[in-house]
Amino acid sequence: MMRVDVFDPEMCCSTGLCGPAPDEALIRIEDALERLREEGVEVSRHQLSRDPQSFLGNEEVYRRLLSQGTGSLPMIAVDGDLQFTGRYPTYEELREALQITT
Repeated sequence: MMRVDVFDPEMCCSTGLCGPAPDEALIRIEDALERLREEGVEVSRHQLSRDPQSFLGNEEVYRRLLSQGTGSLPMIAVDGDLQFTGRYPTYEELREALQITT
């Protein structure tokens, strides 16, 4: 099963899309993740205060968080391997990391 885990920085809600002016990057990543879900990819989002066990459970994420702090967030793991740090990838980058071809 293909899987994407998003380790988000702290946000006011699970997607960061609340409030009067959500960040465009958050809109784009939520759209990309929804498209991947529709394609059968298992997607999970995690925030440190709400789901600390997920950060501890991925050794690469945990090490990077300890060495670089929360400024290294967001981090995105594809099939358990850390692929992106410090930014949200595009839909195309996620598909490439998942090796999805059309």
